[in-house]
Amino acid sequence: MRKSDLVFFLTGVVALVYETVWARSLTRILGSDAGAAAIVLATFMAGLGLGGAGASRWARSTRRPVELFALLELFIAAWAAASPFLMGLLHPIDGFAARAAVSAALLLPPTLAMGATFPLMGRIAIPSAAATHGETAAFYGANTLGAALGALLAACVFMPLLGLSGALYAAALLDVVAAGLALAWLPRENATPEVERPSPPASMWRDPVLAVAFALGASSLAIEVLSLRLLVTVTGASVYAFALVLAVFLCGIGLGGRQLARQRGSATRGPRDLDILFYCALCAPLLMLVGLWTLRAQLGENDLFGSLANRVPTGAGLARLWATHALLAALALLAPAFAFGMALPAAAAALVERYPTVPRETLLGRLYGFNTFGALCGSLGAAFVLLPALGPRRSFAIVLLVPALAALLVPGRRLLPWALGLLAGLGASSWVLAPGEPVRDRQLILARYDAHTSAAVEETRAFDGSLVRTLRVNGKPEASSAPVDVRLQLLLGHIPGVLHGDVETALVIGLGSGMTAGSLLDLPSMHALTIFEISPAIEDAARAFSDWNNAVLDDPRTRLVFADGRHALASSNARFDLITADPVHPWTRGSSDLYTLEHFRSIAEHLAPGGVASQWLPLYELSADDLETVAATWCAAFEHTSAWLSAYDLILVGAESPPRGGEHLVDLELPARLRASLARVAIHSGVDLQALQVAGDAELRAFASGQQPMRDDDPVLEFRAPLSYLSGYNTQVLRWAARPEYVSELPETCRPRAVQFRAALGRFLDQLPSGAGRAAANYGQELLAMRR
Repeated sequence: MRKSDLVFFLTGVVALVYETVWARSLTRILGSDAGAAAIVLATFMAGLGLGGAGASRWARSTRRPVELFALLELFIAAWAAASPFLMGLLHPIDGFAARAAVSAALLLPPTLAMGATFPLMGRIAIPSAAATHGETAAFYGANTLGAALGALLAACVFMPLLGLSGALYAAALLDVVAAGLALAWLPRENATPEVERPSPPASMWRDPVLAVAFALGASSLAIEVLSLRLLVTVTGASVYAFALVLAVFLCGIGLGGRQLARQRGSATRGPRDLDILFYCALCAPLLMLVGLWTLRAQLGENDLFGSLANRVPTGAGLARLWATHALLAALALLAPAFAFGMALPAAAAALVERYPTVPRETLLGRLYGFNTFGALCGSLGAAFVLLPALGPRRSFAIVLLVPALAALLVPGRRLLPWALGLLAGLGASSWVLAPGEPVRDRQLILARYDAHTSAAVEETRAFDGSLVRTLRVNGKPEASSAPVDVRLQLLLGHIPGVLHGDVETALVIGLGSGMTAGSLLDLPSMHALTIFEISPAIEDAARAFSDWNNAVLDDPRTRLVFADGRHALASSNARFDLITADPVHPWTRGSSDLYTLEHFRSIAEHLAPGGVASQWLPLYELSADDLETVAATWCAAFEHTSAWLSAYDLILVGAESPPRGGEHLVDLELPARLRASLARVAIHSGVDLQALQVAGDAELRAFASGQQPMRDDDPVLEFRAPLSYLSGYNTQVLRWAARPEYVSELPETCRPRAVQFRAALGRFLDQLPSGAGRAAANYGQELLAMRR
């Protein structure tokens, strides 16, 4: 790379760090639901497009383009450094529309400045019209390769080590360095403003090259959205998986641009610019089909759009995880991204050739604006229109058709032979995307999609031959009808319900299979149940579990609200007797917001007098440090806490006043409907319930004393928990839960059952080396076989 390329590379790095951290921070303020994500994405992309299109006059007329470029980068850096303070001002604002407007105002100034740097790069780097092709490819490729690195740095280095605010400060410092290098390194030879030229003709707005750029922007981002959704069902929806897929996609685009720059730098004259644009548009969907076919072969699947499962290699470490994610992403995305990366510089050179009297900065600005607005339409259309309405299979078919049709718009093409080629491509598409044969011993009940989630319900045979119905969210099993899972989901509602004793109003954060919410209908005093669920796709999935969840969605006492649970709770004035949360696994991207001190305090503040809260934790997927961090956070939010074990999942309980328990719980006569429900999972009395307690308030606080509570600005669980999950079942925290010395702290009446329960857990841990599936099945059978 030349020195100028290194400057543009560095600005690409910081731009992606900014985008990643701003999006992460603003979705917490706006909510993580589809509407909030759309606002953040639309504002960011619109700012880039408007900045690029609107700054072309500045880029053409300024006598100091290098200084203006450096000034814009310093402005972006200053805004980024101030943004944590500015975002803090958004919390007190009432109303989603007001917060959205202020959030857009917060993002627009720096994104307009980022967009404005694109035509300035052209002014600085391109000495003549003849050099447009090669120089545009060079700086565009370098900037995009920097963005690929920035996506990785944000997720894998800056945010884990420095927190959200620290990541912005670090990126701002790098931006200052980039501005300094620009002043020191970028050439001034092209700094004289060009002679004033006539205004661009009105017909230019209808030029087919701009239409092709718009279509390629739309299809490329739509392909990224659809491929990301497909890939995370295999890799798992961790922050690292998202970052690696984005990095691979950007790397392909950057390499495509750099390849074009090398071609133009060679002595041999390459194809015409319009020819390159045409072949890139035509080949991109074909390369995507080849990538999907290769991915299908690598995974050994006969249908990429059936019910795929996460395939995260456990016990192999971080390097293998990242290599696996990168390989799968590269198989699917690298080749089509390479074609998209070659297309934009070719379009720029073609426009310069078609409009020799129009300033190059104007052409670059308009081209960038069309391409960016196309990307905005493609990403929003794929996430919010195509996926929910058509599912991934038909969405891919439509999106892959767009660049192929756009190729026919490239001027100077003979349409008939290429139309026949397009028909052949459609035939290949129908073969690659066609449904495959159903997997033996696995029946897909339903599949639903929305802007956030791919939800699938399937039935499989358990070790004992029984049918088990499982809910998969983005490929990860989140709930099932297996007895040990039913036990957890019922106890998550029943334990706090019994400890409270007179629950009339309750809130459930996260619908899932609906079993936890449905368990609350067993409480005799319940008359109003509210459920916050972020993904509309989950509703139909929960209905598929009506036989296990008391048909909760059809009960007149139930109100289902589609909203980000954390944000909806914080915005509500209601108080509840019981609040329980069964969110997605802590290692999935963004889920750590449901485990921070700010959120736990919000739960405590929304409890009615005497209210009780509960929180689910998957012990088998967390390290001791992870568990201690969540426990420390929970204890910092509630005056009175305890921990209970269902089987291999922990249930944290919190309250502001002491809930009933101990001898009172042992002597309690359970209501008939509640007793019948608990009997399904071998809990027959208050004695059995009390035997599940593994820590009281003092013990839980002592356990967590070595850790600090997790705060919003430093969501360490989001970055640590995926690594903990890699190591497989964590026997350390399970053995802590099974420690026999705590039995003496329990009421004497329930100690025999507590010993029996811990003995079963010990045998499960001993059997784990022989296979987790078989050990879990045996453990579940032993729990269910426990007599009164």
